[in-house]
Amino acid sequence: MGSVTAADQGPQARIVPFFLLTTGLTLPFWALGAWVQFEPLPGLPASSLMAFCPAAAALILAARAGGGRATRALAARSFDVARLRGRWPWLAVTLLMPALAGAAWLLQRQAGLLGEPQPGAMIAPLMMLAVFFVAALGEELGWSGYILEPMRERWGETAAALAIGIFWAAWHILPFLQADRAPEWIAWQCAKTVAVRVVMVRLYFGAGRSVFAVALFHALSNVAAFWLPFVGAQYDARLGALTMIPAAIALTLANRR
Repeated sequence: MGSVTAADQGPQARIVPFFLLTTGLTLPFWALGAWVQFEPLPGLPASSLMAFCPAAAALILAARAGGGRATRALAARSFDVARLRGRWPWLAVTLLMPALAGAAWLLQRQAGLLGEPQPGAMIAPLMMLAVFFVAALGEELGWSGYILEPMRERWGETAAALAIGIFWAAWHILPFLQADRAPEWIAWQCAKTVAVRVVMVRLYFGAGRSVFAVALFHALSNVAAFWLPFVGAQYDARLGALTMIPAAIALTLANRR
């Protein structure tokens, strides 16, 4: 008999171990953020290095279930660009987040909350995109490439998206606190985080189940937030949530229809 692959496991056999292992791997990074005053980027505590824990958990569990073959297959999902067929998936993945971030920026402009642009406003996003894409793969190999489809099989797409989104938001609360974020900011950011996950799940299935596509969208989401100071604005979690939540609802309703 051949070895059991990750795909052969029942949903329950993958879901609980994945979330437990991801949490266990994250604990040292939460502790690091409490002990070390180091920011990879302004506003990002040292605990943000936990970004690679979901992928690590997924690869460990894939190796346990199916050995090297399963691990290599999962890792290869990082660049499954061939799954993106046609122009519409590409347009959705690359333009939706800049459009939503642009809407939030315009709202800040109308409110008179913009300052002076900083030097490097055009170079900064390109550098950020490369860094954030690597970090996004560290998450999306786990959230999208490994655990999403078993959860969808068990509970359906919307419930799976909400469940992952809620865990994802809770997973970030301690780093938010370590970055001295206010409770109101954290609440709005968590609401936005859940909505972003709903959007990414819809993009994942709409873009041929491409982990690369979701990681690119994830990276663009981070770039949108961290680039704002370069164009004279500050990231506002409330505006981020109020622009992202309608997009999540619209995509969900469109999918059901």
